[in-house]
Amino acid sequence: MSVEEQNKALIREVTEKIWNQRRIDLIPQYYSPDYVADYQPYSRRTGHEGIRAMVEGAQAAFPDYHEELKQLVAEGPFVVAWLRNSGTQKGQWAQIPPTGKRFEVEEMVILEIRDGKIVWQRGIPDNLLILRQLGVIPTPR
Repeated sequence: MSVEEQNKALIREVTEKIWNQRRIDLIPQYYSPDYVADYQPYSRRTGHEGIRAMVEGAQAAFPDYHEELKQLVAEGPFVVAWLRNSGTQKGQWAQIPPTGKRFEVEEMVILEIRDGKIVWQRGIPDNLLILRQLGVIPTPR
């Protein structure tokens, strides 16, 4: 199996086990201790505690949070993932109190993998659409 195929398989496992099954106990198996999540300008998280905070935050705000992989493209140590994320806001999300509304948006994530672990990712979520679907920002006519 090529490095690219191994890296894509890793992202499939991470999506299912960490994000969908919320197996935060497996974080050290998939993420490097010097991991960096760059979601600027929204947030920047580092290390195992950073990814744990991201997973736990998503679960607290959206108990039914789910990621569906639509496409993976890999070259060398990099994997680009096209995801469809969804959930119902039942908890606080940043400054937004629970709305009880559901969102479904797409996200693009670029991940770098070294020695079989994720060391870096840059995510580009459609936060404007999430805010519209949650009723926080009106949708233009």
